[in-house]
Amino acid sequence: MPAPVLHCTVRRTESTLELLNALFTLSDDPGFEPLLLDTWSPGAPAEEEHDMACLAALLDEPLALRRPRTGHTPSKRLTWHCSIRSSPSTALTEDDWYDLALDVLDATGIDPAGDSTACRWAALQTAEDRIDIVATVVRQDGRWARLHNDEVFARFACEKFSRARAASVR
Repeated sequence: MPAPVLHCTVRRTESTLELLNALFTLSDDPGFEPLLLDTWSPGAPAEEEHDMACLAALLDEPLALRRPRTGHTPSKRLTWHCSIRSSPSTALTEDDWYDLALDVLDATGIDPAGDSTACRWAALQTAEDRIDIVATVVRQDGRWARLHNDEVFARFACEKFSRARAASVR
């Protein structure tokens, strides 16, 4: 099996809720039902139907706490979005997507391994060949996430994942 070719983009947006709704309703894979792979919290609901407004509010909680803590109004575009698509010839399992999401979250600084006060995030599989990671850029401790060159680090994580996966199937 060839190494997966992964295309990764990172952007910022203003509304967590609008982004989540768009990802869940505007899937470009008509035969695929989008699913929530995982979140920052192990207590995420496991039901089939997810309340996007509730998930967005939970993701955005650190943003609301930052203003009283610092006295500054948070800037706009505080929702971080990483979209990763695999090549059509490569099929990744749900476990593969999960592992890749954790690698990207660690590499970018959104959720470094072992950091209990990192940013809140949700990983969604929105098509057979695509995951989207949505996070807020304010950490749970109220500090800004360190996101310098986050897209570069996300791409490095994808390349590293591809190389490791190719080596494991040889």
